[in-house]
Amino acid sequence: MKICFITLGDIKFIATMKRAIGMANPLLSLGWEVAIIAQDSEENRKRIAMECSDAVKVFYYPEGTAAEEVQTKTALVNEIAPDYILFCSFSFRNRILKNKLKHKPKILIEHSELPSGIPDNRGLRKYAMLALEYWSVCYADGLLCASRYLCKTYAKRAAQLFRRQLPVLYSPYAFNNEVVESPRTRYQEIKDAYASKKLLIYMGTLTRNYGLFTMLEAMDMISKERSDVHLLLLGRGRHQEEAKAFVNEKGLTNQVQFLGYTPEEDLSSYFSAADAFISPLNDTVQDWARCPSKIYMYIPFEKPVFTCRIGEPAEIFGKEGYYFDNRHPASLAALINQLASGGLKAPGVDRLAHSWEKRAVDFTGWINSNYTDKVLSIANL
Repeated sequence: MKICFITLGDIKFIATMKRAIGMANPLLSLGWEVAIIAQDSEENRKRIAMECSDAVKVFYYPEGTAAEEVQTKTALVNEIAPDYILFCSFSFRNRILKNKLKHKPKILIEHSELPSGIPDNRGLRKYAMLALEYWSVCYADGLLCASRYLCKTYAKRAAQLFRRQLPVLYSPYAFNNEVVESPRTRYQEIKDAYASKKLLIYMGTLTRNYGLFTMLEAMDMISKERSDVHLLLLGRGRHQEEAKAFVNEKGLTNQVQFLGYTPEEDLSSYFSAADAFISPLNDTVQDWARCPSKIYMYIPFEKPVFTCRIGEPAEIFGKEGYYFDNRHPASLAALINQLASGGLKAPGVDRLAHSWEKRAVDFTGWINSNYTDKVLSIANL
């Protein structure tokens, strides 16, 4: 049985390739043949080499116009001849011309967010995103949804389009063992740099919408009481210069550091050195729908995760979670103060339930249950 993941863009800027490189090795171990179609970029090549076995067949395409990329991907699918195609996000650029295919693979589409629910997508763009979302229901033979909210949304849309029987799998993101177990070459350097400090880490886009200023205002509150708490911001974003100005104005430069994009091979060092992670979310359609992939990367390191009782974090941590209200920085400051005072420990989460190995097993079982003409016989499934 052969599966081909079709991905979009450079993983440094578009993270949807994570499912392809996360599930590739586990699917191989279950007996699948695995191929990945990916844009040719330095970061994509580095990440695939780091996280995927040589047995995964990778087909790189050059960046081009939307029409060029669609044609190239269609030609590659004809060359690969998979039984299943899994689109890691679906867009006008990330699709194929079904009428040009020489065979009839089952087409699966992953949804990890709801673009029509993102406030920045206004006017005609919002309607274009909504049309694309509904089109995916007609285009696909099955859907993978990375949040419970998306599962409910697409089940409802399938019913509206008279496709009530369309299979929908709940399949959140997960952590990758290759990243977790990578050599911690910078660990001692980081521990020495922040000796006797409580180290908080946020990794992601630096924008107001993702709680950037909630974190900074909480640090401003904490700094008035103690100087032993440090926040490292791993990532970039459109509001980072505004954030740096805030940090300078409040005199937080010794306690808040902007580290920019952090190479994947360094993450295990930073995560091992951290005392806690921060993952803000808002009570909005956008955040209920999306699956915050960083949460799953934090789980294996068994540290407290400060997040919000919304969507997948609430699904993961339940009553044991450390939650704050993203509208009220004081609620985050209270958690940080508890941590610094030695009053918090990691919640008990079954890490194996959130591995790509588990996602691959669940996916294969779902395939065998829904597509009897294309079944992979695997023991214990």
